[in-house]
Amino acid sequence: MSALTFTLKAKPTQRLDLSPLVPARLAKLKPQEIEALRIGTTRLKLTVGDAFKVKGSEAGTLRFVGTDARCDFIGKELRDGEILVDGDAGAYLGAAMKSGTIQVNGNAGALAGASMSGGTLAIAGHAGERAAGVLVGETHGMKGGVLTIGRNAGPLVGERMRRGLVIVKGDAGDYAGGRMIAGTILFKRRVGKNAGYALRRGSLIFLREPDEVLATFGDCGVVEFNYLRLLERWLRDTGRPVRLGGRARRLMGDMAALGKGEMLIIA
Repeated sequence: MSALTFTLKAKPTQRLDLSPLVPARLAKLKPQEIEALRIGTTRLKLTVGDAFKVKGSEAGTLRFVGTDARCDFIGKELRDGEILVDGDAGAYLGAAMKSGTIQVNGNAGALAGASMSGGTLAIAGHAGERAAGVLVGETHGMKGGVLTIGRNAGPLVGERMRRGLVIVKGDAGDYAGGRMIAGTILFKRRVGKNAGYALRRGSLIFLREPDEVLATFGDCGVVEFNYLRLLERWLRDTGRPVRLGGRARRLMGDMAALGKGEMLIIA
């Protein structure tokens, strides 16, 4: 059987709420019922069948083709299965997802992976502001799982992050790891201003030294970390190879907050 595929017919004239399109819900529906699902966000009625050409029957794997930045809430609260996006995704991609896999070949809007607690979310392109941040109505940001951003991340990546791993392969905006509670963010390239602002716990790992460091972080010198070697091995074994080694310059902070977090600048 082929994956259940949604091909966008034309550029939408309103933002689309694609949160109903997840494997657990669609597995119980007939094709006509899927096409009748409401996805409009204005007073103008819009259904799946109005916006998408629907093909395939295997609801365990969903594929979106030709989507753009107006296609919001793809994979929201995903609990199982796989979602493939051949195009861009709008805001709230993978928000509150608990398990499963989402792979986007294009860019994503704001709050990708917001308050997610499990699963794997991979974005090949750029991610908007507050990736792995706080979903509306929640108190914490990302709470588990793995989020990979292939290119640049906007401001406040990992805001109030509680657990999990974020990998940013491109540049990151200002306030990266802002108000972070725990978890790990790995930055391969440069970061903007005020990284680690109000960091309470958790680790910010930098392959490249930040252009500036907040004065409220204390320099502890270069330290050996077995944890970095273990992380490097895990990343290699899971198809995300990154050279970390075992030595890093450690800065503790933010001393203006709880102060038990750390910046590790690979030596």
